Formats: sequence, C-alpha cells, structure tokens
Amino acid sequence: MRLLTSFVLLVGLMGVSLPQKAAAQDDLPESVFRDYEHMREVLDSGMMAREITNVMRSFGASDEMTPEQLASLQAQVRGIFPQDFDTTEIILRDELENGWVRELLGYYSGFSYMYVSVFYHMRDDFLVVPYFKFNTDMLELLVDF
Repeated sequence: MRLLTSFVLLVGLMGVSLPQKAAAQDDLPESVFRDYEHMREVLDSGMMAREITNVMRSFGASDEMTPEQLASLQAQVRGIFPQDFDTTEIILRDELENGWVRELLGYYSGFSYMYVSVFYHMRDDFLVVPYFKFNTDMLELLVDF
C-alpha cells in the first residue's frame, strides 16, 4: 500500500460547502486565501498533522468528495503515516507570468514522505488555488512541471 491514490482537484470559486469548514479558512471560499503565507499556514498545518480532511476542504473538496470519502481518505493517510510529519520543504518552484506559480512541496518525518503539487494565482487582494494534488510518489507529481 505504498502509493496513495492521486487526487486532483480542479476547483473554481463556487461549490457546495460541507457542514464543517477548516477554521483557518476564515470566511473565504474554498481554494481562496488572504495571501501566500495564509495558504501555506493552512496547507502546512493540515499536512504536518495529517489532517487531510481539513486540507481537502480548504482546497476545494466540497464539490469533489462526499463526507464519507473524506473520512475514508483521512483513515487511509493515517494508516500509511502513523506519525505526524516534522519537516516541510519546497522542492520545486516555478514562477510563471502574471502572478501564476506552481510548487512541489515535500512533507516528511524519518523516511516517510508525502508530496503536494499546488498551482496558484497571486491576485492583488487574495490568492486562488485552482489546482491541488498530493501523492506518496513524487514522480506522479513531477509531470505537473
């Protein structure tokens, strides 16, 4: 069970909210953040603690996955990674034009690794994440670059 199923979320600014919303998201729509620091705070705190349900809700899973699917994913991640991650690093960063950026991030503890690919647009007043994907196999995410 080495590979975690790759989840691709192509999200817009609309969608149906799940009953619980990640607290760190404030009153912003899913996939919208105040700025880069806010996006990383939400992403890193959720990934480091293996709170995948909160990460998925914050990055747009409400219209992609049912609450049951999110709970199953949470259990799967916690089964693969029994301990929280203690380190996060940017592996690749590609700044494109007009505020568009894509990053490959690594989360790890000991010899356990999880990777996140995030593609975002920095706007004047907020940051939008239209693409988010994670996997235990970095090669699955390198195709984004």
